[in-house]
Amino acid sequence: MLDVALMTPLPPQKTGESEYSASLIAELVKRDVRILAIAGPEARPLDIPGVKTFPIWNGRQLTYPLRIASFLKRHRPHILHVQFGPDGAVYGGLWGEVMLVLLILARLMGIKTTVTLHSTWMPEQVKQRVRTYPRLRLFSIFAAPLFRFYMRLLDWGTHTIQLSTAKIGSTLRRRFLRAYGTREDKTLEIPHPCRRINRAPDPDEARKELGLENREPLLIFGFIRRGKGIEVALHAMARIAREHPSSLLLVAGSPLGKDGAAYLREMKQLVRTQGLDEVVRFDTAFIPSELVPLYFAASRIILLPYDESVGASGPAHNYAGYGVPIVAADVGLHMRETLGGNIVLFKNHDPADLARKVTELLDDPDRCSEIGRALHAYSERETWVVAAERTIENYRVTLGV
Repeated sequence: MLDVALMTPLPPQKTGESEYSASLIAELVKRDVRILAIAGPEARPLDIPGVKTFPIWNGRQLTYPLRIASFLKRHRPHILHVQFGPDGAVYGGLWGEVMLVLLILARLMGIKTTVTLHSTWMPEQVKQRVRTYPRLRLFSIFAAPLFRFYMRLLDWGTHTIQLSTAKIGSTLRRRFLRAYGTREDKTLEIPHPCRRINRAPDPDEARKELGLENREPLLIFGFIRRGKGIEVALHAMARIAREHPSSLLLVAGSPLGKDGAAYLREMKQLVRTQGLDEVVRFDTAFIPSELVPLYFAASRIILLPYDESVGASGPAHNYAGYGVPIVAADVGLHMRETLGGNIVLFKNHDPADLARKVTELLDDPDRCSEIGRALHAYSERETWVVAAERTIENYRVTLGV
């Protein structure tokens, strides 16, 4: 029996790692793995045999490495596995550097450590992000070397690093090795799995249920925040609606925090100034889980117009099982390889190109069906079962067995 201390956000914490880890844990415990889930105080205990949840981690307290190290000393797991951002709000500090202290302490105690990097920042991306903060813009020249030093400490504190990628043998891994000089034998991959959709609602019934009869919904789903590229989709809608008057941009999800609420107000103002009221709808109230499948089943196309990508696009993998074509911005090092290359890409920040790609799909139902079938087939292959098996294999590499 393998004992793993899995340190991760868990539902209802609003991070991408939360749902990911809950799904992974459910499959790992079916394979002779015992999980000690170390989560935040707001996490719900996981009611799964073989799992004990310890809501004792608070990333905003700088002393948490000492508290968690004491916990590890008492329980002596075979592996400490951290599902990692980096995100200062979750993991402490600016980029989560407080977590590095814990990893180093665990390694000094003789506990094997592995980290899954869900956001893999390249040096130039770090520099560009720092430039977006007015107070830090003048220091952006130092961002890349500081982040390289940060990654060197992460490398030193871990036995293996698991990159969340779109496929085995990814472009991201090759670029990561060049950028940070980690050893090839300790730099592993864990392709992002897909959520299995056992039975999607009938599209016509879903549209009727949502009041979208005789419309062609283009869906942007999830938390509303900057970086989602909603403004790009709004600028594209005027062009799309001219060719397809029944089209409707449906933005469904609640704003994330105060800045998300401000961003939503800006997007609604943009709708008014552009005269898009008839072709845009915001559903921003809480959407119960039982209604979520209706939104995807009702959609003709799912849009991912993100203006930045440093992860393996969890949303794309979660949505693929509905068999609805996905149109995404060509950003980061993942999108071209995501979902077997079955995503339709448009030029980042280019509403005209987005409008062209969407219009071409709406004009060609046969191609839409072909893409949808390919996405669904991919989701049936790349499941959480496969992810758990790959994770256990990565554990074997971490343990050196």
